[in-house]
Amino acid sequence: MSYLNKLFIALSLALLPYFLLICFCHPSGDDFSYAVLGTKQGILDALLDEYQLWNGRYTSNIFVLKNPLIFSDSWLFIYRLSILGILLFALCSVFVFFRYFLKDSISTGWIVFCTLLFLLLNLFQMPILSEGTYWYTGVVTYQLANAFTLLYLVGIHRFSSIKNIIFKVFAFFWLSLSVILIAGFNEVIMLLMLVFHGLVVYIQFTCNNKNSYWFLGLLLASIMGFLLVYFAPGNRIREAYFTGESHRFTHSLLHTGLQILRFGFDWLSNGVLILLSLLFLSIHSNLKSVSIFFKNRFYINKWISLVGLITVLFLAIFPAYWSTGIMGQHRTVNTAYFYFILLWFINLSLWSESEFIQKIRIKYSLKKYALFVSIVLITCTENSFFAWKDLISSDAKMYDLALKQRYNRLNAIPKSVNQLQELSELAIKPRSIFIYDITKDPKYFPNTCYKSYWKLKSYIISK
Repeated sequence: MSYLNKLFIALSLALLPYFLLICFCHPSGDDFSYAVLGTKQGILDALLDEYQLWNGRYTSNIFVLKNPLIFSDSWLFIYRLSILGILLFALCSVFVFFRYFLKDSISTGWIVFCTLLFLLLNLFQMPILSEGTYWYTGVVTYQLANAFTLLYLVGIHRFSSIKNIIFKVFAFFWLSLSVILIAGFNEVIMLLMLVFHGLVVYIQFTCNNKNSYWFLGLLLASIMGFLLVYFAPGNRIREAYFTGESHRFTHSLLHTGLQILRFGFDWLSNGVLILLSLLFLSIHSNLKSVSIFFKNRFYINKWISLVGLITVLFLAIFPAYWSTGIMGQHRTVNTAYFYFILLWFINLSLWSESEFIQKIRIKYSLKKYALFVSIVLITCTENSFFAWKDLISSDAKMYDLALKQRYNRLNAIPKSVNQLQELSELAIKPRSIFIYDITKDPKYFPNTCYKSYWKLKSYIISK
């Protein structure tokens, strides 16, 4: 068996718990509420209401309003299948991205390996795995956005080499529409696209590139996407819930800085990333000799690249503090981590000629073992540890059974009865799977979601 095949087996085993957990995940919170909204009215009316009354995510709202829960009989199976499909689509987008930019550097087999390793590295240290992987609303809003963004990056690079003016005009309008739609997935990707296009335009005009004005047009499209999201009437209504806590610049900037230090240190001090970084530096000279991107230093200054590493985190954290005064959830930081990984290795490439990094070397005989050690560490630490724990301890299975019993209980409640209905709280709550459980308050959000989705007159409370 070849060395690469052994690596594939090791990677498959490391990824196994993440895919097995999909078999036990359940809808929660927003999944139910959006399904109710999506079935009450037509999709265009529902989208307009969300845009005017809650948020400006006009693209991801299409998917969440028509989510798998609108299916009457097989909704749980379709829910899980949809999450699996999106994750596989995201995996394919990473492969297309690596295949396009690395095809002259490494073989297809090693590109597949890099794709699986990137997915594993992302899942392994994702700030909040449950919301980023096992919750349909979160997967659609963030993971799907990342997948389309990678495909878009491939598209704009191919666009720069198109010479036929008819094809170029068609591609320009397609890319302009794409960037507006991508901005509509979530606020973080909207800001990232805006900053990215601003940087591209700066580079194009600095180098007097013939495509400068085309990319200026794409920047204008990204600005349009920004305006559509930022000035959505619903955002003003949502921010009103945090009056007195939001729009405090010093508070937001200070806490954003602290969070950048927290997450940056956590990610960069991880032994797996350190080991993979050393491996990357040991083969960098080979990549530089065959790849036009490595040879041309990715067409950016190393200092800009370093600032970009920090900017990705800033754009994922600061808006939350600015809008709400707190960072109540970490799923926006999941997006930052996704691009942080890519930018980290680009930074290593750009800074590889520094005197300190030049001294770092791994003997060839140790490289093979280092890769296996990295995969072993990924398999049994961080999110992987808890994923295996949830499976081996049967916590995921018991959680699944408890919720299926709850659904049976909800199905048995007469629609016309109007009285309090007691449901058992979840006794077992796996750490890896998203959980938003009911309470004794009948007006608590998960309680009302069950009531609305099952079309009950009765209020739901926990025992």
